[in-house]
Amino acid sequence: MTTDTESDDPITSAILSGSTYERLRYERHAFLRQTVPRTLTLQSAFLGLLAVLLPMYGLFPAGVAGFLPATEPGVASPKVLMLGVFGGLLELFGAAMLVGAALYRVRLAPLTESQAHTALDVEDFARYVGLGTGGLAILLTVCLFAVGLGGRGAVSAYIETAGANPFTASGFGLSVATVSLSAFVASVAVFYIGSYLSVRLS
Repeated sequence: MTTDTESDDPITSAILSGSTYERLRYERHAFLRQTVPRTLTLQSAFLGLLAVLLPMYGLFPAGVAGFLPATEPGVASPKVLMLGVFGGLLELFGAAMLVGAALYRVRLAPLTESQAHTALDVEDFARYVGLGTGGLAILLTVCLFAVGLGGRGAVSAYIETAGANPFTASGFGLSVATVSLSAFVASVAVFYIGSYLSVRLS
């Protein structure tokens, strides 16, 4: 008979559920082991951070203008923004892989051990690409934009230390406004997809 303690323990519940996928998920040694819906929610949050770049850029002090390609966020395309674009694309790539793995599970359920391993391999890779590499790129982008909020002194100190101005023109034509608004739309979409999958996979 299952005790209340066992029913409250997600690992025990997963092992006793009879689901090969759930059993293997908890048996695997993985640093990132969130469920697919939870991972998509975190990826949505990272994409939401990119949307914050627009108001951040608009709040840059006037003294920073000399370091910027343009003061208007609808036109400005600083080089550091490309790091954020890279991170955002990795988040979307990881999210697409997670959705594919989830649909694979729904379509073939109940999974054999081999199928469960395949789904988990894809999910693990997607988490490391999205939450790991993509998340780090986005966090670095936000941190570098935060330097701009510190004013001329902060930007000058950074350039002196790093040897390069992160706000020089990227040459790609993607503006801060375009990237931020696109990231906002993507963030909302990924969040609702995660919510939908939470119901389908429950």
